[in-house]
Amino acid sequence: MKTLYILNKPSLLSQCQSAMSADDGIILVEDAVVIAAQDKANTDYYVLEEDLIARGLTPKDDWNIKDYEGFVELTLAYDKTVSWL
Repeated sequence: MKTLYILNKPSLLSQCQSAMSADDGIILVEDAVVIAAQDKANTDYYVLEEDLIARGLTPKDDWNIKDYEGFVELTLAYDKTVSWL
């Protein structure tokens, strides 16, 4: 079963990743979007565009950027969602 993890705090990333399997995904929202700017080695995250803009961050071409509509589509593409708030 594929799970989409919704992460809003950067400090919870390692805990969230430890619960993930290979088929799972993670979307960075709210303050967690700063992870995308700091973590150059991993581009496997989805990042909520509106939260990037709100924090003054400029998306890079290799980031998986999602707007709110794309966020909803992600929730439908996975079997379940888990929020790490």
